[in-house]
Amino acid sequence: MLALLPAAGPLRASDGESLIAAAENEGSTLAEMMATASVPSTGYGDYLAGRHAERESDLSTAADFMLVALKNNAENRQLLQDTFLLVAADGRHVEAVRLARRLVALNPEQGAAQLVLLVDALVRNDMAAAESVMAAMPSGGLNKFLNPLLEAWLQIGKDDLEAGQTAIEALAENSGFEVLAQLHSALMEDVAGQPEAARTAYEEALAAAAQPSLRLVWLAGNFHERQGDAAAARALYEDYLSGADGSGIFDPALERVAAGRQPEPAVADFRQGLAEALFNLSGLLSQERAERMALLHVHLALRLKPDFEVGRILLGEILEDQERSLEAIEAYRQIDPASAFTWTARLRIADQLDAAGRTDEAVGELQALADDWPEHYEPLFRLGNLLRGEERFEEAASAYDGAFERLGEPQPRHWTMFYFRGIALERSDQWERAEQDFKTALELEPEQPYVMNYLAYSWVEKKQHLDEAQEMLVRAVELRPTDGFIVDSLGWVYYRLQDYDKAVEYLEKAVELRPQDPVINDHLGDAYWKVGRFQEARFQWRRALSLEPEADLIPTIEVKIERGLEVESQRI
Repeated sequence: MLALLPAAGPLRASDGESLIAAAENEGSTLAEMMATASVPSTGYGDYLAGRHAERESDLSTAADFMLVALKNNAENRQLLQDTFLLVAADGRHVEAVRLARRLVALNPEQGAAQLVLLVDALVRNDMAAAESVMAAMPSGGLNKFLNPLLEAWLQIGKDDLEAGQTAIEALAENSGFEVLAQLHSALMEDVAGQPEAARTAYEEALAAAAQPSLRLVWLAGNFHERQGDAAAARALYEDYLSGADGSGIFDPALERVAAGRQPEPAVADFRQGLAEALFNLSGLLSQERAERMALLHVHLALRLKPDFEVGRILLGEILEDQERSLEAIEAYRQIDPASAFTWTARLRIADQLDAAGRTDEAVGELQALADDWPEHYEPLFRLGNLLRGEERFEEAASAYDGAFERLGEPQPRHWTMFYFRGIALERSDQWERAEQDFKTALELEPEQPYVMNYLAYSWVEKKQHLDEAQEMLVRAVELRPTDGFIVDSLGWVYYRLQDYDKAVEYLEKAVELRPQDPVINDHLGDAYWKVGRFQEARFQWRRALSLEPEADLIPTIEVKIERGLEVESQRI
């Protein structure tokens, strides 16, 4: 994630469990009431097709089929519930409102349906209807967290700041939501024209957050800019960027601060405040993998605030998590090219083009980004990662070289850049440069187990620095005792050192951890042979062969199966 949310920082496990339970309850409340409801008879094929599409995360197609099934089974309440949630999660507001009215008529305790009707009333500027829906909102499930936010912002819509602040206090009583409550308290003071109280609330929210999210920094910085406190805004942005790799997200804000211009309010009125609340809850639900309810809430946020670009980014992230790459791309393409979020959107588009198998387009997008933002290294770094994943190692190394030219002084967090370039260089037979990159990565991130593993294993394969490799791998295994690849590397260094009993000990553990890896099984076969367990050795080699090893390994394994390690020179 882009670290957009939650504004309150990470939840504890118990908080996440309560939130996910509330999301699940939202889908089960009516189901429990209708436990005896039958599976639709007419339109049964549409129902099954809808369920299959839903399992495949194709919510749009699922909604289409379920709407047809519902038309043929209008009295089936469970089907009504399921169809409503699908169309609402797909952002189909007209259909969602129609079905929500039917659901609420059957069961007023349907929180998601009531929420859809509340947002619809606000979009139609019908405050009386919105207040009526709010009064009927259930208090359990997700509404335990959402109702205080809804009630608070509706009070701001009635110019009653005191009542709004009283309402938001109920959210702060929920463990893990204190910072979110403080943020909305600040936003309400801001919208109500109370800058000093807003300043205090923003400072309290920032101080309480262990690591302020991008959204919290964005909103607080926006406030400071509008209050003419350019130094405070700049400090917030720069402090955030000091821990955010290559992000251009605050470039427009920093340029604006330098030029002395002021932005528009990030949250201008109570409807946008409600949109912010729905966005926050959607982010929390997404983190807890309650994706359908997360989609429902972010679509409602976007209905209240159609130009809510950070909401559009969140929508794309949720679609990514569901492996709906093309739909995620469509969400990102709706970001205004002049927006501060166009940088993030285009990086995400490249990622999803690659995920969708359109790798050449992804390469083109990253190259275009690198051209458009010549001061940023991240597009070239991501291009290197993409090419490395495609095993185009020389091209990957070249892309990484370009990224390093833009980097400046490396910071500890940049160890991954040296590590990944080292892999690309090693795989393209540029070992001296690769070795130096691995060593630099370890200088930036001492005892990083994956770097130690790659460097030490490479030394073992080259029969270099075996004692140092052993020491390094012993430590790596201490740090990652359940990583089969690292355990295999330690076993293999013992093999090279001719300590075959210890090699067997660690290679057996490695095979237990990674039973489907052909190289690890091949290594264990070699070690078995050296301790005289010849039948077991051939079994492991045959197993390695069955696991589709790389083509250059196959002839060596076949010879070993036939002749053992009589021709060991071919192997090592």
